[in-house]
Amino acid sequence: DYGISWFNEDKWTVSKRVEQILTGVHYAEEPLSRTTHMITNVQVQTALPSVEAADEITTSCRFLTYLNRVEYETYFFVGKRYDRLKKVGGEWKVLHRRIILDQNVLQAKNLSTFF
Repeated sequence: DYGISWFNEDKWTVSKRVEQILTGVHYAEEPLSRTTHMITNVQVQTALPSVEAADEITTSCRFLTYLNRVEYETYFFVGKRYDRLKKVGGEWKVLHRRIILDQNVLQAKNLSTFF
């Protein structure tokens, strides 16, 4: 356990954030940021009940997120991501996501992106 969190969101918090963003009025994203997500080193850590017939898996990956706002604001977020996924109705759904940023000081003025 790393003992520190910037966010500890649940489904209600995330849904409220999405509702607010969908209003089109969001002071932190006016004008909208240009964002690129890069995911690499994806690994399946566990597969239950087996690799061949898995309906729940745990994965890890590395990510780099580039964010550019207005003329001069450029930010990078780099880190690790751990996901627990479950197959529901033939589709994979995220049960849990853990993000660990490599930066110990964030220079960005806001965190308006999903990792």
